Amino acid sequence: MEWSRAKNILILTFLALNLFLGYSIWEEFYMHFPSRVVSQREVEQARDNLDSVNLELKASFSRQTFSMSFLTVSNRIQDQETLTAGLLDPELSIQLETEEEGRVSVYQQSSKKLSLWENGRISFLQEFPQEPQEPEAPGEIENFEESQLDESAAVSLAEEALRDVQLFPPDARLEEVYCLEEDRYLATYHQVYKNHSLYGGYLNVWITPRGIQQLEMYWLDPQGFSGQEISTISAAAALSRLADTLSPSSERQAVESVNLGYYSQAFDAQKWDMVPVWRIRLSNGRVYYINAYTGEQEGMEDKLF
Repeated sequence: MEWSRAKNILILTFLALNLFLGYSIWEEFYMHFPSRVVSQREVEQARDNLDSVNLELKASFSRQTFSMSFLTVSNRIQDQETLTAGLLDPELSIQLETEEEGRVSVYQQSSKKLSLWENGRISFLQEFPQEPQEPEAPGEIENFEESQLDESAAVSLAEEALRDVQLFPPDARLEEVYCLEEDRYLATYHQVYKNHSLYGGYLNVWITPRGIQQLEMYWLDPQGFSGQEISTISAAAALSRLADTLSPSSERQAVESVNLGYYSQAFDAQKWDMVPVWRIRLSNGRVYYINAYTGEQEGMEDKLF
């Protein structure tokens, strides 16, 4: 009798454990399960709406809607001593100034300028001398005159240089690589949290064989999801809402990508909530962020170069 009771208890315990583990997996990947499938008619309507403003729909996109909550984030503040030691020449004098009513610290040397914002934003620019010098820039290659960069080598050099100055986060994901001119590339990265793209954070690196020429970075610390999950609008609906806000273009452009993620502008605050967005990128480099709850435009970015 006692053995039968103990066996039943063990069975119920294992059943409860399996249910808990199953729920944990379901909760972790919940956004990948659609709550509604978009019809072909809605897709064609979005295509027609875009065509009315001279936009061609070239991108493939999800035909599902999702359930997502807000994402609470805070600014990631980098250590100023580590940044100045890694990006500036320790043997040269440094001139320190403040701008924007003390919110920005600007460190300057003869060929380098490092700007650090209170909210964690970083901007770095350096000019390389015309004649070969001893390597001093982060990630610089010694025989730079003999080295030629292709896209893959440019990415490797950029990431190596960023790691050298502790500025390559493990949650960074490569987004695009642009060849600006011979041996000069721009690599762009965005942030990822639990399989979600965070478009509020960015890392843009201009790289040459001699090292980092320019750097722009603003990174976030995700605190976790908050609030109740709400159904998003579809990508097709977001495209239609975008078309409603645009005037017809004189030149034919195309929608090149449509992706779901989180976005907010930078804030000088302890923490705030990011909203789910549909990120829509056009062939002219312009990017629109459409609120995935309301369909309103949350932000817009122009091409970096």
